[in-house]
Amino acid sequence: MIAVIADDLTGAVEIAGIGLRYGLTVEVVTTVGQNTNVDLLVVATDTRSMPEQEAVATMTEITARLKALNPELLFKKTDSVLRGHVLAELNAHADVMRFKKTLLVPANPALKRTITDGQYFIKGLPIHLSNFAHDPDFPVSQSEIHSLLRCDKGEIAINTTDDNLPATGIIVGECAEASDLKKWAQKADRQTLLAGGSGFFAALLEAAGFLSKVNGTFAILEEPTLLVSGTTFEESREFIRNIKNSGTRVSYMPLHIVDLENPGENLLDNWADEIAALLTTQKKAVIAIAGIATAATNLREKTAAVVEKVFEKTSVKELLIEGGATASAIIKQLNLTRFTPVDELSTGVVRMKATAQEDLFLTLKPGSYNWPVMVWDK
Repeated sequence: MIAVIADDLTGAVEIAGIGLRYGLTVEVVTTVGQNTNVDLLVVATDTRSMPEQEAVATMTEITARLKALNPELLFKKTDSVLRGHVLAELNAHADVMRFKKTLLVPANPALKRTITDGQYFIKGLPIHLSNFAHDPDFPVSQSEIHSLLRCDKGEIAINTTDDNLPATGIIVGECAEASDLKKWAQKADRQTLLAGGSGFFAALLEAAGFLSKVNGTFAILEEPTLLVSGTTFEESREFIRNIKNSGTRVSYMPLHIVDLENPGENLLDNWADEIAALLTTQKKAVIAIAGIATAATNLREKTAAVVEKVFEKTSVKELLIEGGATASAIIKQLNLTRFTPVDELSTGVVRMKATAQEDLFLTLKPGSYNWPVMVWDK
């Protein structure tokens, strides 16, 4: 069995989609039990949204439970642009696994995310000039790797594929093209904690002899369909605006709910009634938040609360969510903990069956990725 720990839900689901692509049986869970017979077990956490001390405690416990399952490979899925408590969590994993060395390869040239000369680039531009500069939790102000990881230069090594790796410590692997991922995968061994983005994980599977199938599944989504947008990326907001302009109603969070720290049940019920009515009449509805600066965690909690109320009021067959923290808040509110991935619709966009609710499919994607056309083609 291969075990993966991810620091957010959409990252976990992205790894699950890669597992499908390489012919593995896959399960995504939010808690680690003792019974599993899949090829790939992906543990989805929400530690990126936690304070660092809580995140480290959570990752320590999960790593210990996974170690008891004796996986052939333990991989840590980090954010590809290094948001979150990356170094602290890697040190926690390494301590439990008794690894002296960690190889972190976060970049993914297929998504035009590269690391060269100690600098991170998105589509050829320094990352601090991208939308990641406006991330509500981990805004990027510099493109230098030490800055992204919030550490001093002596705390990590930054190496190319031609370098001899240090015997200890955390090594960040530079990566400018897909062939670099393959070279890093060839340097992997069972005495090193392996971590990074989805591109590195796919390269590790190929190095182990797994063969990729065609990426992208044609799936017909059922109705009623509810899409929840919980991201600040402008491309996603433009996508929502286009849906609205096409005639589908988009229900933006009412301003009085945004402004109140603890909106009353009646306000949430009224909003849920509006969304449920859209699902009943149009079979499709979108929940989104206008571009308002406020506490991100509070908005996620309000969004999750109204989604639960919508589920109580009407049937939902397909739940689509963009944004890992929003997705984690919603599945926690709905008490969903185990999922079976069934379709990789496109890179990072994965459709799953909710184990506890047989008639519900959940499709997730990171906020910075795009929805495939099949998701909302009419």
